[in-house]
Amino acid sequence: MAEKSKMELIKEFIETCPYLNKGKIDVDYLKGDVNSYSIIQSPTTPIVTQYRDGGSIRQIAFDFVVQAPISSRNIENLANSKFGEDFMEWIEEQDDNRNLPEISNIQHIQCTSPSYILQRTNTQATYIIQMNCTYYQA
Repeated sequence: MAEKSKMELIKEFIETCPYLNKGKIDVDYLKGDVNSYSIIQSPTTPIVTQYRDGGSIRQIAFDFVVQAPISSRNIENLANSKFGEDFMEWIEEQDDNRNLPEISNIQHIQCTSPSYILQRTNTQATYIIQMNCTYYQA
């Protein structure tokens, strides 16, 4: 059986988050349905630090994307904000407790931005939380 990609391991890890409604995450694709989730890799310099022995600290930058309901009613929009805060806290707790994606020599997973709206219609909004995963590669 082929080895899983790092993005697949990140996907499986995020799917364990108790705040996800239905818990399934797509990769590089976001369904138009409310409560759809995706992770989309972002362009970045993959090597953070290069060591003389050939090893390096590398990073995977990606966006956690959520399709959520939005309206003129504050209660719905505040619930979206609370979801973003809860998700970020959960990621931080997992990182602090070393409960990380099963990537070899992983060092950290973290949120690098708060939840914000990328686009919206009258009934739905696409929220993004930028994230980063670092690992050592020999």
